[in-house]
Amino acid sequence: MSDGPYKSLPMKPRWRHAAKCAYKEAFSQDEIVESVTRASHADWRAEVRQALVASVTSVVAPLGQQTLFADQVLADLGALRRGCVSPLEASFVRNAIDAVATGRTGDDAVQFAAEEAFSDRLLCNYRQVEEHVRRDDSIRNAEFVRNRFEAAHGQIDLSVLARAALRTGEPLTRRTRAQFTDLDAGVPL
Repeated sequence: MSDGPYKSLPMKPRWRHAAKCAYKEAFSQDEIVESVTRASHADWRAEVRQALVASVTSVVAPLGQQTLFADQVLADLGALRRGCVSPLEASFVRNAIDAVATGRTGDDAVQFAAEEAFSDRLLCNYRQVEEHVRRDDSIRNAEFVRNRFEAAHGQIDLSVLARAALRTGEPLTRRTRAQFTDLDAGVPL
């Protein structure tokens, strides 16, 4: 019996854990949501510099006449994009450009950009896990993993995740892990 295809997944350990939760039926939907949320938040902390977030915020801030010069705002965001050091940073700035191009400004544009960056990253990671399971295990199990991720994705509150990452809202609450102390407290059937 194999340890599961998630063991050899070429991703960070937190994403391997999320893949394990999606792969094994023993994990509930809430546990998948929790693991994916934690993995995404940790990705943000590791890959997005606070200095970049502050720069994007100051560029898109609707101060005085700045909204009259949308071309300059887009040019400044383009310059910030060229200096990005990770794909998640580049996605964040690209989505900020899209937000400004559609008329958003200030905190609304930054929030939108962070939510879209999280969504893009989540979908990419789901596909990577599914492809890995398909290659190392079976098509049926890959579809099972995809369905579990799709169901979990609908339950992830991207606005709360973005506010926690941008430090404009409450930090993510830490869920206490269930302690199973007897036979009746096992996996629900």
